Amino acid sequence: MDTRKLLGYLVENIVGDKYKVFDKSELTAVSPSAEEELNMLKTNGYVVIKYADEEEVCLCVTVSGRAAAEKNADNAVRETAGAEESPLPVKVSLWHRWKTAVIAAVSGLFGGVIGGAIIYLILSVAA
Repeated sequence: MDTRKLLGYLVENIVGDKYKVFDKSELTAVSPSAEEELNMLKTNGYVVIKYADEEEVCLCVTVSGRAAAEKNADNAVRETAGAEESPLPVKVSLWHRWKTAVIAAVSGLFGGVIGGAIIYLILSVAA
């Protein structure tokens, strides 16, 4: 069940972390299966339902719900922009990887020598 449309609608119409009362007919106009979707959003921790009766539901959107709606909006923008604008993966050259490995090895050797010297000094003073 896709809850993105209903969650986006709720985020647009609720300011901050305040509770708001919605008519169930209003939510059903957004999504025909609004009641099931609200239960799913509640189960996933995206909304908190204060009360619900036959005609109305009082709820607020959680921080994780707002983050999910923002992520859904970002994904929709990416889909409409097309695949041409997706960044290409950056491949690191063999030279760069080799250089990094050599620097790490020399740094490890240098750190080992300095650490050994410090331990030697501490043990020789303590003895």
